Amino acid sequence: DPENREACHEALGDCMEESERVLTMLNALMDVAEAETGAMRLEKIPLSVSDMIRDVVDLYEIVAEEQGTKVVMNSPDALMIHADRTRLQQVLANLLDNALKYGGQGGTVKIDAVEEGQDVVISVSDEGMGIAENEVPRIWERLYRGDLSRSRRGLGLGLSFVKAIVEAHGGTVHVDSRLKEGTTFIVKLPRSEGEP
Repeated sequence: DPENREACHEALGDCMEESERVLTMLNALMDVAEAETGAMRLEKIPLSVSDMIRDVVDLYEIVAEEQGTKVVMNSPDALMIHADRTRLQQVLANLLDNALKYGGQGGTVKIDAVEEGQDVVISVSDEGMGIAENEVPRIWERLYRGDLSRSRRGLGLGLSFVKAIVEAHGGTVHVDSRLKEGTTFIVKLPRSEGEP
């Protein structure tokens, strides 16, 4: 019966998609656990901060265009950091993904990088729904989804992953958010390997 066969194909496709999602989640959980226990291997190399930001912005260009969001980056060309390129791109991708997801249609997302003494400070700002004050401490927990974000796509692992990678680099990350006004994530990283 062709109709039954079609239904079976569809069910199998759904199963495979769900399996892939679970596998992605498990791999991400393992990455977070590795970073938190200090077991994550970081391949640190000298990196141009603006090149790295540009690469991540390029990845999200189509998503931003589709929702009419303008992504503005501001980073001095000479700014360098000694870090793991892949891992830092994952941090930026997570933060930009969040900013686009919760920033609302037609707004602006800003990514700024500056040098502060021995540190590089990268901030990602949106003009979106913001985070309720009582939820701010919980956003770093694995699998936590805030009330306003439950209907959105995503695994809910992004921010625990971001925090784990930043801290594995000897850095810090915090958030400044006002409900209905927008959110800024601020990542502070030591510029060179010798810094604590």
